[in-house]
Amino acid sequence: MLVADQTSVDQALAGLTRNALDLRDFDAVCSGLEFCLATAAVLSDLARKTDRAAFGAVAMRDKDVQKALVRAAGVRTAQCVTVSGAADVAAHPDRFPVVVKPLSGSGALDTFRIDRREDLAEYVRTTATKGPWLVEEFISGAEFQVDGVVRGGEVTFLSMGRYLENIIDIHDGGLVGCIALPPALHTELFETAKVVAQDSLKALEHVDGVFHMEVFVRDGEMIFGECGARVGGGRTDEVVERSFGVNLHDEWVRGVLGRPAAPVAPGAGGTNAVHGDMHLYAPQGLVREAPTKDEVLARPGVVHVELKITPGGTMPDVTSASYLHAGVAVISGADDQEVESRMKELSAWFAASVVTEPSPSPDGP
Repeated sequence: MLVADQTSVDQALAGLTRNALDLRDFDAVCSGLEFCLATAAVLSDLARKTDRAAFGAVAMRDKDVQKALVRAAGVRTAQCVTVSGAADVAAHPDRFPVVVKPLSGSGALDTFRIDRREDLAEYVRTTATKGPWLVEEFISGAEFQVDGVVRGGEVTFLSMGRYLENIIDIHDGGLVGCIALPPALHTELFETAKVVAQDSLKALEHVDGVFHMEVFVRDGEMIFGECGARVGGGRTDEVVERSFGVNLHDEWVRGVLGRPAAPVAPGAGGTNAVHGDMHLYAPQGLVREAPTKDEVLARPGVVHVELKITPGGTMPDVTSASYLHAGVAVISGADDQEVESRMKELSAWFAASVVTEPSPSPDGP
């Protein structure tokens, strides 16, 4: 059924009513889209398919609620405060630098490091995102992503990836890319990540399904960043399946329907290669020339590619958010150093191969 806003509970209920559909007739109500998770959970609770799923969805979306819950469970995370306007900025915080972000945003949209109170006040006054906002201490460690499966409150599968650069650096032209780490070469890191994931998910009441978590590692300590009840972005799914033989989308469905996790055969993944995924970037503007999919696949190590731009299309300003890009690619290599080298080479080649010109103004010349 068609509704104007699929994140809206009232529009979803109205659409059901218009189409003579009863929530109680469905076996499950769910979503794999981040901004629809809470809506689906509310409808699932209304249908009596779940109990308190809506509260769990809020905990997996609202970053202030999330950090308070994991902190109370003893998991190290950034200290933070919610600000709603200029008066709150005047009162908080008292230490800089800080990171400011929307409470339920994604992809680093409107997420910035801020070094002075005056700049924080300007952000609150001018940002396009409506408040309140979360202001948290800046964590200087290296950023990793942790993806996995939780069943009955136990983490049954976990993968870990190293970002080439911390996601917040996209605003300064940073490259969004992540390389899956082989567990055998990073035993201690994986053991620590599993403990952090286990304790965090328990605090967030996320007991069945998949998760995508960001953590920071600084001076040997792992610090919780944030967590979503969804498959990770980019081509995390491709990287995990090629590396470990685990289909995260299948595991998500199994969790929703209460079915057992799929068995994973020893050596699943089919290769000893290391894999990573990355975003492809190009200059902003009207696209005149761009590489084809086959041309990208012919580059060293590229095993999967999806392109979003073609001649005649428009390339946006990719520094605004991590989900803005010209395409995504999965790269393989003998080790993470080779994958990183191939990623950087591919990024430079692709950007240089795209020809753009300034987009025409909507108001004319």
